[in-house]
Amino acid sequence: MNARLDRILSSIRKPAGLLTLVVVLGLSFVAVVLVPGLKLASEVAYSSTALKALGEQQRHPTLIRASLESIHDRLVTRGYIQESLDQLRASTAKLDAALHEMTVERQGSWFDLGSGSGAPVAGKHAAQLLDSWARELVVLNPVLGFHGVPYQDNESTGTVLNDNGRELERQVNSALRTSRHAMPMLDSEFSAIANELQSTNVRSATKLRLVMISGLVIALALVVLVTVLLSARQRQDGSLRQARQQTADILRTVKDGLFLLDQNLVIGAAYSSAMETLFQRKDFADLALEDLLKNIVSERTMATALKFVKILWAERTNEKLVKTINPLGEVEVHIDAGHGKFDTRYLQFDFHRVRVDGVMTQVLVSVSDVTARVDLANELQASQSRAQGQVDTLLGILHIDPSQLSSFLSDSNAAMKMINAVLREPTREEGVFRKKLDTLFRQVHSVKGEAAALGLSSIETRAHAFEDDLKTLREKPALSGNDFLPLVIKLDDLLTHLQSVSDLVSRLSRLQVAQHDVPHATTAVINEEVHKPQEAPKAQGSPEAPETKLDSGVASTLQQLTARVARENNKEAVLHCTGLDAVPEDYRRAVKDIGIQVVRNSIVHGIESPAARVAAGKSPQGALRLSFQDLGDAGFKLIAEDDGQGLLTDRIKEVALKKGFITAERAQTLDTKQTFALLFQPGFSTVETATKDAGRGVGMNLIAELTSQMGGRVSVATSAGKFTRLTMTLPQTAKRVDDTEAA
Repeated sequence: MNARLDRILSSIRKPAGLLTLVVVLGLSFVAVVLVPGLKLASEVAYSSTALKALGEQQRHPTLIRASLESIHDRLVTRGYIQESLDQLRASTAKLDAALHEMTVERQGSWFDLGSGSGAPVAGKHAAQLLDSWARELVVLNPVLGFHGVPYQDNESTGTVLNDNGRELERQVNSALRTSRHAMPMLDSEFSAIANELQSTNVRSATKLRLVMISGLVIALALVVLVTVLLSARQRQDGSLRQARQQTADILRTVKDGLFLLDQNLVIGAAYSSAMETLFQRKDFADLALEDLLKNIVSERTMATALKFVKILWAERTNEKLVKTINPLGEVEVHIDAGHGKFDTRYLQFDFHRVRVDGVMTQVLVSVSDVTARVDLANELQASQSRAQGQVDTLLGILHIDPSQLSSFLSDSNAAMKMINAVLREPTREEGVFRKKLDTLFRQVHSVKGEAAALGLSSIETRAHAFEDDLKTLREKPALSGNDFLPLVIKLDDLLTHLQSVSDLVSRLSRLQVAQHDVPHATTAVINEEVHKPQEAPKAQGSPEAPETKLDSGVASTLQQLTARVARENNKEAVLHCTGLDAVPEDYRRAVKDIGIQVVRNSIVHGIESPAARVAAGKSPQGALRLSFQDLGDAGFKLIAEDDGQGLLTDRIKEVALKKGFITAERAQTLDTKQTFALLFQPGFSTVETATKDAGRGVGMNLIAELTSQMGGRVSVATSAGKFTRLTMTLPQTAKRVDDTEAA
């Protein structure tokens, strides 16, 4: 019962409930007080009017009797009777009309107004009234119908009644006799009717007073009720104002952005002050979510976010499940900071359904700035990656021949110096920019190739990323000096990493020097991991770094590179090396770089897949051969051969034509030698999609450039489906001793 009363009072406190209560009480007041009071007031007014009218009619019988007596007296005195006769007629007509109104059922007359039934006001007295008046009319009508002169003049007797006068006198005497009985009866009936009207008036007035008192009581009760309700409403309004103030304080103080979305994905009027800081704007009320996200997230992210929020409005959607696919869970935004600058942040949007009486009405959205958390996570991840990279690098270094590692660091240092010099060289001509790109490509590709051969994946990955930027520049229709500025960042990253590798090598070197001062177990580990302690590599760029000839260690490295590239390309291949220990020091680095490029190009371009080789009647495993021959005074030959699919001139022309290296007319005139020359052009590759091993059009160009730097030449021999052979003929003495000198 109390719960039901509380629900009723709660509904009454609402504006709609209060209005309903006032309307109900007002209608009750009208039904209980106003309508009956109006009816009773009308009855009192009408009965009072009837009493007044009845009082006026009561004097007509007296006037009739007086008029008859006046006519009688004037007939006796031979006076003028016309005035008394006119008065008799007027009184008789008025009384007759009044009696007719009183005894006939006629709605709306002054006698029955307020009765509401249409019954004659005379009621039970009607018959007696009509009977008495009928007898009276019988004797009055002859008098009323008299016309003429009742006298005549006689010389002897003077003025005397004539025959009409005597008849009139007789009729008047008869009427007087009848009126002595009829008129008192009419007066009595009129008095009775007046008494009844008076009683009715008194009863109606009494009822009206009771109704008015009841109305006053109801009005007082209504005033008290409204006063109580208004007081309760004021208390409620005070609580609401306090709640609104507290809500405003919360929205002003909370650090997260808070706002409500309706079904049309429009933001409501209430939102936290943090929204202005998060989004650098103030017009959030009635702003569509799409307009809020526009220009700060990608179109794809915005479209996905809008679909996600619309899914939340579906009642059948599992809210907890759908939150796991929130596209705005941690989104990167770009806020306009003015002056053409943008502030990059990471915001986290959380969506919660709002229900009223079990029905979803809105979606509450909270927005948090998680930039610090994301930066910390990225920094932690980067730190972990660096740590893991150092561990991987250390493990890789421990398994690399110290002399090869020292040679790689020395060659990489020279390549970095060359790249730095090329980047710093000022120029404004488009052709020079293109040559700079080609030079950078060759230097980075050389570093990447040797890092891949040694298994230094961290260096290979960074060099590959550097090549990605170079490829982007190569594809631009026009170049400027500013386009090369981003390369400085990548170069710095590569240099830093190479320096860290050099530092690790230096630490290992110091450990090896101090190996006699450490426990035997530690010494054993160092001796096991580092193959030649007496030849420990120096730090990068150290002038004391030893320079050794190519030997079986390089052959082993190239064979490992062959196995890795073949595995990653789903192929099988084996490398056979001969004569590498006879390579002069002047050709050391060039032969090594050429060997790396030959291995990668032969496997990617030449060697077929095992299935294709078996179908062609070959062994599933492809064969590569790299040999270095001393020809005496005639110089040297470096021969690289594979038993792959060979070269197709038509395919080379097709790719060259497609990539714009030649025109259709030029393609028709190219001979075989000229066609093979296209293979050595910068940027030319028959592979559609570039990988870290091939496809950028650098490997063959690097081979030609290295051969040219040594003063040699390259020739190509091939047979479709059988083999491809590259022969590098080198002079007895290198044209350039080292790339470092070329730099």
